[in-house]
Amino acid sequence: MDQSIFVERSFDLDGLPLVVRFQRPEKAPGGEFRCRWSIGWPDGEFRGDTPGEDGIQALMLAMQSAHHELLESAGYKAGRLTLWGQADLDLPPDWATGPLYQMPPPPGSTPPDMA
Repeated sequence: MDQSIFVERSFDLDGLPLVVRFQRPEKAPGGEFRCRWSIGWPDGEFRGDTPGEDGIQALMLAMQSAHHELLESAGYKAGRLTLWGQADLDLPPDWATGPLYQMPPPPGSTPPDMA
């Protein structure tokens, strides 16, 4: 399988970058697709290999698996692991639905939950 990095995201852990990398999904000998990924923790790299029916599913499931690993980490649970200064790590399954995508109400308006 090709070992080149397809996409990566850099998070902040205790003021230092924590990089999560995803390799390009590739068709495996059994016909399924595989997406390898890694998390560059300070104490060593964690690697995963996630299958899917096609490349998109393999990549999405790899991102979901990495997200789960990050959310279960002591750093995240202690509030020390963030993305752009926020706890929303913007990975599946929550991707595009968290606080990063909620528009603040216009100044002087009453938020809908308080109306």
